[in-house]
Amino acid sequence: MPAGTAARARAIYRERIQLFFRTRTLPYLGGIRVLQAISTSGAACAGLLVWLTCNLSPVRAAIWTGLVVLTECLITNVNDAFRVASPSDEALPKWGWAKAALCGLNALAWSLSPLLLHVDGAPASVLMPLSIVIFFVAIATWIVGADYTPSMWIVMVAAIVPAALSFLSFDGELERVAGFSLLALLPFIMATGIIAAKKAEAAINIRLDISELLDIKAKQAQQIEALFAERTRFFSAASHDLRQPLNAMGLYFELLARSSDHGDRNEIIARLQDCASSLLRQFDAIMGVSATDADIRNASVRAVPVHAIFLSVASTLDLEARRKALRLRVRPSDLWCAVDPALLERVLLNLVGNAIKYTDKGTILIGARRRAGSVRIQVIDTGIGIEPQHLDAIFDDFFQVGNPERNRDRGLGIGLAIVRRLCAAMDWPLEVKSAVGRGTSFSLTVPMADAVPASADIAPMEQGARLPDPSDPPGILVIDDDATTRDSLGRVLTNWGYECAAFDGGTPALRFLEQEGARKRWIVLLDYRLAGPETGLGIADKIIAAHASRTRLVMMTGDIGADITEGARARGILLLRKPVQPIRLSALLGADMAAE
Repeated sequence: MPAGTAARARAIYRERIQLFFRTRTLPYLGGIRVLQAISTSGAACAGLLVWLTCNLSPVRAAIWTGLVVLTECLITNVNDAFRVASPSDEALPKWGWAKAALCGLNALAWSLSPLLLHVDGAPASVLMPLSIVIFFVAIATWIVGADYTPSMWIVMVAAIVPAALSFLSFDGELERVAGFSLLALLPFIMATGIIAAKKAEAAINIRLDISELLDIKAKQAQQIEALFAERTRFFSAASHDLRQPLNAMGLYFELLARSSDHGDRNEIIARLQDCASSLLRQFDAIMGVSATDADIRNASVRAVPVHAIFLSVASTLDLEARRKALRLRVRPSDLWCAVDPALLERVLLNLVGNAIKYTDKGTILIGARRRAGSVRIQVIDTGIGIEPQHLDAIFDDFFQVGNPERNRDRGLGIGLAIVRRLCAAMDWPLEVKSAVGRGTSFSLTVPMADAVPASADIAPMEQGARLPDPSDPPGILVIDDDATTRDSLGRVLTNWGYECAAFDGGTPALRFLEQEGARKRWIVLLDYRLAGPETGLGIADKIIAAHASRTRLVMMTGDIGADITEGARARGILLLRKPVQPIRLSALLGADMAAE
């Protein structure tokens, strides 16, 4: 039986037992059940009526009524005991069978009516017991027994068969007719019981479905509230940090307008550049959170070689590590995982970047190992470590160890918060262990790929990792439809010493590569959204088809769509999110040249 079906069957059984013991009581009467009151009063009335109309011995009537009352009281007691005990699921069958046995005793008490209420030659003493047995079985089947079918079958047999045999033990014609009628009625009552049991199960299923939907709704409401609270905290902190440089810029502009001293003006301009850099960093952080949400919504899981992602991360961050005289090591791995490669790479970029930031000397290691059908990926550093009380807080927005004054020159504290969001959304368990002064280890567990695809499937990733030959220093080719962007980029790149060519579309750029730039290698910086129907990816396809051996493509865009990210990755194109800080572009081009 499938797990879901077995769980639903257990839930139905549990609900049946609960309904079987759930009773309504009469107010102000000391917990007497409604059915107990109906049953005992009905038995008393039946005994009284036969006594008055058929000259029945009052002792026999009292004995029969007393038996009915006694068994009803026992059922009430076991109901009360069940409510007090609140038994576990494992104990429910024992309780169910115990009450079913008491219901069977109650049925036997009712089945004694043809024997104890019988008066020779009095038709009423036959018709009355016959009627009350049928009435009792009907009530027991539809109101109580259908909730717990073993009790229903026990009650049917225990009430009808002894009553029928009692009628047949007499010599009268009417008694024999009553006995055979009860036996003939038994199959029909059983069929009715089956229908009642199916209807009870259907009602329970509907009730469980409604309960599950309500639980899902409640959980979704809690998630929405938690998300709203998280977003409120995030944007509250972000708005505060954004106002700081904006406020300072307003004051500096006022000073710049009033200052006539050349030295003061240069210093003010330098401060304005610092404020602009701070704004860009914070804007990038906010866009990073937005991009994270978009990437999660559009995640595409597939088989990916772990080592290829490790190499991509190391290629991106190796220059940053070398600037701090750190060694960034990648442990070779032949494992494959089932993930969205862009999301996993983003997680590792944040983890490794964080390790580089908080490591002053030593090594950062990226590795993976097989773990019970999964892949456990680790990023280990020899950095400053994290104090135990901060191990949970490091994943909060804008939290940074050792930066309580929130100095934004030391970063924004968003990277690990993005890691937490991505890992939680993709169900990748994330762990952190740290020893102050010795280092930190971040571990995440991702699913292992069931099947490894052919090598052709990973060719784009490998192609994207290959860099040009250093013997031919490349020029920079800019493709952007915005004149201001072309002009500013051209001026900056020329100032950095690069040969630069800029075009507003793909056609003139391709013509340039085929003619004036035919004998040179080029790093192509292209925008995604261009004037007209063409896009950066479309132009990239044409450049790759005609000039793949001497071009290196980098796409700069403010779009965060998953199709753009996936399209760039499939073509081996590096992706930079706008606005691009000059220092970031310089680092990328410098790393590109160094790698060549």
